[in-house]
Amino acid sequence: MPLHIGSVTADVTVVDGEVPLNDRQLAQVANAVLRLLAAKERDDRRQHEATCIARSAQPSSPVKG
Repeated sequence: MPLHIGSVTADVTVVDGEVPLNDRQLAQVANAVLRLLAAKERDDRRQHEATCIARSAQPSSPVKG
């Protein structure tokens, strides 16, 4: 059975005797994976921002047009 999570697609094999997941359960798994991926991306971005070297100690001023 195909499983689509965001831009990732995987084929899931169900072994005889196992109860396959229904659409609601698959959606819950996909949503949980998407939340974990988003949290990892946020953590990676925060880590990068916390460790990058800035040209100035002051925040940049907003551009007015």
